[in-house]
Amino acid sequence: MANVRHPDCIIRDLAREAKNRLREGAYDRELARSVPQGVSLSQRRMYIRLKELLDRGEEVVNPISQLADADLLSRLSHDERQRYILRLAADYAAMKRELDCRLAAK
Repeated sequence: MANVRHPDCIIRDLAREAKNRLREGAYDRELARSVPQGVSLSQRRMYIRLKELLDRGEEVVNPISQLADADLLSRLSHDERQRYILRLAADYAAMKRELDCRLAAK
């Protein structure tokens, strides 16, 4: 059913903008710059943080201390802390490799 009562609705404007982006192919350009597909949520966060650091010109010297959540680490038990650090290191390695490949392709 069409929105006859409110032709200037905000939702209608947003839908019109989305259709225009789709028509222009803007989604394809955005996907090329976005986070890699098929990664976990923690890897997605890691990629965004690494990209921000790279854009600012900062170098990641010690990824565990620079990228770990200090508040979370202080609340975890010894075993949980080790699991968190291992997962963080694996995510860092995977996303660093992905960023290096993307930068080499440019």
